[in-house]
Amino acid sequence: MELTRVIRPVLVLAVAALALAGCSTKEPGDATAGPTTGGATTTKGSSPTTTSASGASIADFDPCAELEALAAQFNLTAIEDEGADGCFARYSPTVGVTVAGSPDLSIDDAGKGPNAQTTDTTVNGRKAKLVRRAASDTACAVAMEVGSDRVDVVASANASLDEACAAATAVAEAIEPKLPK
Repeated sequence: MELTRVIRPVLVLAVAALALAGCSTKEPGDATAGPTTGGATTTKGSSPTTTSASGASIADFDPCAELEALAAQFNLTAIEDEGADGCFARYSPTVGVTVAGSPDLSIDDAGKGPNAQTTDTTVNGRKAKLVRRAASDTACAVAMEVGSDRVDVVASANASLDEACAAATAVAEAIEPKLPK
C-alpha cells in the first residue's frame, strides 16, 4: 500500500536520525576509557542489555510486544519488527508509528537534527522531549528518559505534523507505565 512505502522510510530515517544525533558531537582531545556504571551484553540475535547508574534498564523492553498490547486501544495494524530500528505499526490510514529503545543515548541527545524543534516535556511525570520535525516536516518524536537510556516513539504522517505529534504523544503516554523507573 502507498502509505507504507511513504511513511516507513521516513520513520526509519527519523529513528536513525534520533539515534545518530547522540553520536554527532566532536570533542577535542584523546578518547580514554572512564569508570563504568553499567554494562552491556549481547547475545546472538538480541539487542544490547544495558543498565544505567540509576538501575533502570531497557533490556527487557520489547517495542513490538508493547505495540501489540496497544493494538486494540489505538486500532494499530501492520505491526512489524524492524530489528534495531524498533517496531513499526500503522496508527491510522495516514500515520505510522515506530517505537525503539535507544541504549546508551540520553534524551539530551534527542532532536539535534538541523530542522528539529525540541521542547522539554514530561510523559506521565517522566522526563521527556518532544521533537517536532524529527526527520521530516511531518515527523514527530517523543523521547522518554529511562535511566541514562531512552525510548523513542516516532510518528510520521502523510501531511500533518500535528497529527504525527498527537500520535507519538498518545502512544508514548500508553507505553510509559511499562518502562523501568
